[in-house]
Amino acid sequence: MSTLKDYIEKHFGVSEEVFQNALALSPGSKGYIFGAISELLLKEYLEDSNFETIRIKEKPKGGNNAKSDEARGDFYIREKGSQEDKWLVVESKGLKSNSEFRGDKLSNKIKLYNFLKKIGLDDQKYKQSLFESGLKIYSRAKTIWETANPEKKFPPFRWNKEYPGAMACNIHGVWKNEKDLLSWIESQPEESFTEESYRSLNGPIIILETHEPDSRIGPVTNIEQAAPLVDDFNIIAIDLFLRTGKHEFVFAASNDLSHSPGSPEHLYQNYTIDILIKGIKPDVKISPPWYKDVRQCILDTKPNSRLIDATQVDKRIAS
Repeated sequence: MSTLKDYIEKHFGVSEEVFQNALALSPGSKGYIFGAISELLLKEYLEDSNFETIRIKEKPKGGNNAKSDEARGDFYIREKGSQEDKWLVVESKGLKSNSEFRGDKLSNKIKLYNFLKKIGLDDQKYKQSLFESGLKIYSRAKTIWETANPEKKFPPFRWNKEYPGAMACNIHGVWKNEKDLLSWIESQPEESFTEESYRSLNGPIIILETHEPDSRIGPVTNIEQAAPLVDDFNIIAIDLFLRTGKHEFVFAASNDLSHSPGSPEHLYQNYTIDILIKGIKPDVKISPPWYKDVRQCILDTKPNSRLIDATQVDKRIAS
């Protein structure tokens, strides 16, 4: 095995210093490397969990159009020793790095209070509101679509009332009441609400939010959205490193996540998994539809297995 210095010189033709400076100036390049590291660590985790793991080609011959609709993830997995040709497709993703300051939604104490109150104190009311809002959007989309397609049926609404929509985190009980929440917010220094503080993970809260941009067209509805289809993969694995500083994975089954309300064949582009809160909730708390253990996720959600597509298998060897 060559040293990192030798590897950089062989594949990039520069010194370690130039290579490091190039990465520092290119967030996109760092993102690709981070994604590759996540996939490698995920493969190790899956194999340690007694799964046979086969890598799926990132870009088959013919480009993205040659990607199979049955294999739009990163790995095929099945129980080690299984003789059945039944596989699950696992997709590997990371977290957004700008959730807290994107859209100026948490830039002061009032905005933070309004955000946390609805999910920390009024969580049942908030869940009901999310469910009703999603159902309303779905019903409107269904009426429009079925009017335009009178011989066809719009896919069903499948949201779970316990974790409706894209906000699946559970911070209920962190504060006793509004006074307790206000007291905590008032204790936060003004400078911690800046984009710089949030970027450096020194803001009042840290949001663990997925990011899955992938323009797809629903095979039944022909609706196009910038998000995966529910059937693109079976399990999504999220590396929490960008927000926790540790490579740890959480899992969700695609058929257990809330689908897009206006297009039931699509997932959301973003899901909020959890929120870390300075001084009082530093550790990740996972609740359904998210799991810390992939095996438990599979047992509880029972995703539909599929046949392996040999044209999608990645047979490359690292060098």
